[in-house]
Amino acid sequence: MRLHNYTLKYLTFALLIIIAVWAAIFYAYILDEVYDNIDDGLKNSKLEIINESYRNSEILKTKEFGINHFRITPLPPGKYSPKNQIQTTMEYLGFDDEDEPVRILTTTFYDKEGNPYKLEIKTSMIEEDDLLKDLGTALIALYITLILSISILNYILLKKVWKSFYNLLSKLKKYTLGSKGKFISPNTKVKEFRDLEEEIEKMVSRNENTFTQQKVFISNAAHELQTPLAISINKLELLAENPQITEKQMEEITSIHNTLTRLVRLNKSLLMLTRIENNQFSEKENLSFNEIIKNSIKEFSDWTQHKNIKVTFEEKGIFLMEMDKGLAITLINNLLRNAIIHNYSSGNISLIISSDSFTISNTSHQFALDSEQIFNRFYRSTTNPQSTGLGLALVKTIINCYSELSIEYYYDGLQNFKVFKIG
Repeated sequence: MRLHNYTLKYLTFALLIIIAVWAAIFYAYILDEVYDNIDDGLKNSKLEIINESYRNSEILKTKEFGINHFRITPLPPGKYSPKNQIQTTMEYLGFDDEDEPVRILTTTFYDKEGNPYKLEIKTSMIEEDDLLKDLGTALIALYITLILSISILNYILLKKVWKSFYNLLSKLKKYTLGSKGKFISPNTKVKEFRDLEEEIEKMVSRNENTFTQQKVFISNAAHELQTPLAISINKLELLAENPQITEKQMEEITSIHNTLTRLVRLNKSLLMLTRIENNQFSEKENLSFNEIIKNSIKEFSDWTQHKNIKVTFEEKGIFLMEMDKGLAITLINNLLRNAIIHNYSSGNISLIISSDSFTISNTSHQFALDSEQIFNRFYRSTTNPQSTGLGLALVKTIINCYSELSIEYYYDGLQNFKVFKIG
């Protein structure tokens, strides 16, 4: 959920409650005012009728409700409370041909001779009731209109306010550490966003400096390590050519030579991993993995022939993808090298490619591998001296650089194949 929508959700929820409470209080206040106004009219009519009864005793004979909407009923002698009792009841009205609400005031009074009477005065509430209904309808309409208008207005305003934030986020998504273009944050009038942009620019600047230093270190490390290793290997090869070397010494020299060779491969793999993780392979081009696999098979043909490994390649489609060519070649070479190293003499390697994936399968002395660990660095399921423990870790690192790619390992027990599927 976007940030402005998240904010708007809580704002709308708060408005729903606040305006609903306000509308209820307002309606209750208006209702009380309407009833108070009607009751005041009834009380005023009461005073007029009682005063008129003092002047004209004929009015005391009004025992039924008539056009004057009141009636007077004689009461037995005694003491009665003059307190007003007001209630609302339903009464049939011929004009509307239905029951309608009426307000009735009931009280007692004494004539000038001291005789008690009960006075009942009624008034129709049709107009007031219609007024309250219309008011309720208007309040509901106003409530809905306010909620919608405030929500829409806040959505537009919040979207405008957060626009600079999303522009900044968009630039961050497109920014690549070590790229030639400098990160420039968009301008904004919001102080908090300006502060955020300034801090991001400072952070990017520090990271760029660190990244540059790291690249220089990697470059120097590659040069400084590879050169003495190459010199040591060359000296060992020259020493091995000395006719005075004994067989035992030759075995020691061969062992040292193999160790240094493995160290060279290990150094190259670690440097490659570091360069990939630092996004130093950013060039992309549309590649055909069919061609890359064919070239890799040719490149390793001497090795596979030496181990008498049968390699089959089945094309069911053309697998195309935009990525760095060097990484694509490294990916295939490492998978194919892994299939050869962990294979046995007279074994099999099967490569199958389609338009959306390809698999590399190989026979092996081992059974299923631990799928949770095989892509970890320096994990080795065998003690094969040709394995550095970084081949599959390098493959996984390359795969992680591209969201379109994924890798899956599984064991085919029927054919004794270890299968790596990329797609």
